[in-house]
Amino acid sequence: TLKSPPSAPAGIRTAIGDFAPTIAVGAGVVFAQWLAANYGFAFEALSLPDSLAPTANRPWIADLAAVPNNIKLMTMAAAPACAILLYMDQNITTRLVNNSAGLKKPGAYHLDMFWLSIITGLTSICGLPWICASTVHSITHVKSLTDTTKDMNTGRDVVTGVTETRWTSLILNGLIGLSIVSLKPVLVQIPMCVLSGLFFYLGLAAMRGNEFLERVSMLMITDPQEMPKTHPLVEGGVDLGVLKKFTVMQIVCLGVMWWVKGSPAAMLFPILIAALGPVRIIAGKAGWFSQSELNLLDEQVETDPGYVKA
Repeated sequence: TLKSPPSAPAGIRTAIGDFAPTIAVGAGVVFAQWLAANYGFAFEALSLPDSLAPTANRPWIADLAAVPNNIKLMTMAAAPACAILLYMDQNITTRLVNNSAGLKKPGAYHLDMFWLSIITGLTSICGLPWICASTVHSITHVKSLTDTTKDMNTGRDVVTGVTETRWTSLILNGLIGLSIVSLKPVLVQIPMCVLSGLFFYLGLAAMRGNEFLERVSMLMITDPQEMPKTHPLVEGGVDLGVLKKFTVMQIVCLGVMWWVKGSPAAMLFPILIAALGPVRIIAGKAGWFSQSELNLLDEQVETDPGYVKA
């Protein structure tokens, strides 16, 4: 909010907005130490290892030959589900982070998947955790590289361009690794509640403008005249009943995946994610939605002659 009102010069507001998470963590640490000193509060602090070494007593390179054969066979059975999870995790995050907005991606865009496979192979050999897409962090990162202007008619931010670079991610993650090694005395002073609150806020901020959540809020609307006139779906001519039906279908899919994720059948979760695409295809070919409605509701620009036309 500091970036929009004229409460200070634009440069100062931009700098404060860009470093707001760091400022928030610093203020939280100071406040937590004040509470501890004056009222005896005790807060769980960030925990870091004593040295840069594997958690277990083993070398950096895992001895794969020492793994029993039955374990190897079990991992082969789980490998397809893990591959689907990594692939879908990367692409779903890419879909969320890089909203179309009329922008065209360069040719090297799909190299991300190639490097993800290389990094996953290396971390597996070293017995390290796999890399994840980190949706909230990725969305925040791209937003910081995005140039926008305010549409005076709708009041929405319109994307005018994005600085395409991989240097920011490389430098950012390099500094994170360096801070763990060189700034440990400082980092261990940060209370976990401060970090949890920061991540919670970043998650909420990243959901701002999410079309699914906006459509969920429209489920209670009964009169089409009450729908926001400036919403892209309304401007595109989507019927209120169609919007509700599509949103309910998504909620059901989300509920099923949420239930499976917390059940003993959690290993099927990646397969359910991969099944979302066929669900969309079936919904179109069964005549539940027309091609034009799906293009508006799901931002899908490719045409499929198997869909039922409006």
